[in-house]
Amino acid sequence: MKLLFLTQVLDRNDAVLGFVPRWVEGFAKRCERVRVVALRLGDTSGLPANVDAREIGRSGWFVRYLRNRKFLREALLDEHFDAVLAHMVPRYTLLSSSLARAAGARQYLWYTHGTVDGRLRRAVERVDKVFTASEESLRIDTPKKVVTGHGIDLEHFASRGAPPVQPIRLLEVGRLTPSKDPLTVIAAVGILVARGFDVHLDLVGGGLIDSDDVYRKRVEEQIDVAQLRQRVVVHGSVPYREIAPFYRRCTLLVSASRTGSVDKVVLEAMACARPVVTCNDSFPRLFQELGALREQLCFAPGSATELAARIEALLRQDQAERDILGERLRALVARDHQVDALTARLVREMEPR
Repeated sequence: MKLLFLTQVLDRNDAVLGFVPRWVEGFAKRCERVRVVALRLGDTSGLPANVDAREIGRSGWFVRYLRNRKFLREALLDEHFDAVLAHMVPRYTLLSSSLARAAGARQYLWYTHGTVDGRLRRAVERVDKVFTASEESLRIDTPKKVVTGHGIDLEHFASRGAPPVQPIRLLEVGRLTPSKDPLTVIAAVGILVARGFDVHLDLVGGGLIDSDDVYRKRVEEQIDVAQLRQRVVVHGSVPYREIAPFYRRCTLLVSASRTGSVDKVVLEAMACARPVVTCNDSFPRLFQELGALREQLCFAPGSATELAARIEALLRQDQAERDILGERLRALVARDHQVDALTARLVREMEPR
């Protein structure tokens, strides 16, 4: 199979999409050829010999359109790629579908987000299958849905036997946006400090648009109002290659994200054998086999008091208990969300029957 993979960024150092090259490596093991068409190319070192890439660029919508059409025609009509997989952006499916149909190429979409709009619905109508990480990660009722799990690199995300640093460090990773809700996490830290816990918080993640910068100022103001400037560090964007040490040094990860899909950040922390506390409604199902522990790892969205209570319960355990929990969480990721298992499953699903 010759696979055309449409994505936003191919760059090992990208803070958000730095995992994409690892996916491409997995595809390349199982495909004759893989071509990536991306808005931006960065560090693509080490990709297999049967992988090549085309960069559309970000300047000028009409130039982008023409360049995208050129690359699609080249791959689909001239070189006869068999399958097109669009990653996360339904618009990529809509832009490629007419040429894919003309070339007789199969069409697929990977989508993991709680948002559903008309563009997504139209894209789902046009593809052969739509892949997603969990039932909650694609909130459209369609027989085309294939739930595959996420793709976490267990070698990259591992504890390496390193214990958490002292004093206690909580971690939240993700863009500084209202949907990630760092304000609830900051409020929970304030509650814990008032109860006598020596707790610190690392906020890792930057912004992409102007409104994100405005929200970051609001976050900074809240840190000052809560008198937590000496306890909360806003790190901004961190390259994918450098994010794993933040997981290893933390006592536990906190996710107040309300995106409505299985949050990859939570799985990465679990892969590093760190306990997690999340309000994401996709995780109770994932935690189901943990029994009573499941309730300790989940809190109501926006509830700083409940989040503080969940964190406090974990902090009152000794480190050996948290280590055991962390290993159980890593085992869940290894079983259901490992990157090579994901790419193998996707290739199988995309092969002609």
